[in-house]
Amino acid sequence: MSDNGIKAAEGVKIRIKDNGEVLELDYDGAICQHPGSLWWGTAVGFRAMQVAAQALSQDELWSRDNLYIVTGHPGPGVKDTIDYVTNAPSRDRYKTILAEGCDMKCNSKMKYEWWVSDGVKTVNINLRPDFVPREFYELSDRLETMQTTKEDIKSFRIFKVNLSTRIWNAPLEENFSVEVFDKPLQPGEVPEAAKAHDYFQLPAEKDQN
Repeated sequence: MSDNGIKAAEGVKIRIKDNGEVLELDYDGAICQHPGSLWWGTAVGFRAMQVAAQALSQDELWSRDNLYIVTGHPGPGVKDTIDYVTNAPSRDRYKTILAEGCDMKCNSKMKYEWWVSDGVKTVNINLRPDFVPREFYELSDRLETMQTTKEDIKSFRIFKVNLSTRIWNAPLEENFSVEVFDKPLQPGEVPEAAKAHDYFQLPAEKDQN
């Protein structure tokens, strides 16, 4: 709650300032920008930004003005949704960290993690590690290859529908963890945690090392 009782995130809405003007953005607006195949990226991106909105609006409503965002997720639906909310990608204040050999598309190494900095502090947001099934990551790697089958495409779409539904059916605090640091990230800067050699490894893989 901030700025005379204005809630930064509520229901399917996010409120954010842009040059002093309070904008009210809803999930339908984000969905309308994308075909159905990108709905999971739209859903998780919007919910992650709701977490950021709450965390960065403790004293006053957060603002687009100085936002800089870093993520380990390359999906276009996520990026476009974050742009819809924050305008950071359009202002070249958005950085995607990619695992070696991975392109700007969903893959098994991608991370559902975001750092959102407002020029004063930085919020680190993570989707619950067990939220997305391992099978979804494996399908991500097979798509658009010679190994892709019609059944793979059908399964991938079903996964996206189910994940999109689940992300809205539970409170934010059940699906996301959030940590606030009293230090900003500068545009172009990569958080120290993302520089680790094992950053893109799954928890189970790290335990084996």
